[in-house]
Amino acid sequence: MTRRLGPIVLLLALSLAAPAQAGSTADFEAQLGDALGQYRDAFAHSGPSLPDPAAAKEALSAFTAAWKKLADQWAAHPPPHYSEDASFASELDDISSIAALASAQAKTATLEQAHASLGQIRALLAEMRRRNGLHGFADEMDAFDDRLAEEGDSLFDDPQVSPEQSTQLLEQTAVLAYLGERIQKQSPTALIDDANFLEMTEELNRQIRALQGLIAAGQRDPIMAALKDMRRHFDRLWLLYGA
Repeated sequence: MTRRLGPIVLLLALSLAAPAQAGSTADFEAQLGDALGQYRDAFAHSGPSLPDPAAAKEALSAFTAAWKKLADQWAAHPPPHYSEDASFASELDDISSIAALASAQAKTATLEQAHASLGQIRALLAEMRRRNGLHGFADEMDAFDDRLAEEGDSLFDDPQVSPEQSTQLLEQTAVLAYLGERIQKQSPTALIDDANFLEMTEELNRQIRALQGLIAAGQRDPIMAALKDMRRHFDRLWLLYGA
């Protein structure tokens, strides 16, 4: 399976870690990056935007194994930036259980069910970061994803968008525009000179501006098509650079 760029997470905590702790912190981050690379593959390819059943099942198997190894090694001895987190070990176990469930669902049920289960892991990881004061780039990506999921909820079957719907959509899209700029401006140092990342984030922001123009025109179908394209593009961006 193609290796993905590992997530850039917990940068503040890493910068504050004492020299004596640097080894264990780096080791944990390396393992976390490897596991989450497999997770992103599994989540993205089990979803409706970038479906690939074979890749999803392969990534699920790899993620389940990688996360079990991480949990076995770190649950009893957390890295420095999680040393005060009383829920750290239990949350690692929770993620292991969800990964095992999703893997079983992919084999015996449907990828849609596996995708829904895997979505719970993103929430657990976000809560773990929040609980330990470790806001990072992953949270910027998650915020955009959450807002994008809400966009278009106010549209119904009428091909003409009402003034009230247009107002609501424009308000939602204004938030998307803000979050899209943050994804680019708040990117980790390692991505500042990444040409592919810059190109993809610029395209994302261009799509947002184009969507605002379509909303002003008031035609439902072009708006929904633009939202679908944006979802596909963002999912590719998250697949490569998310967490």
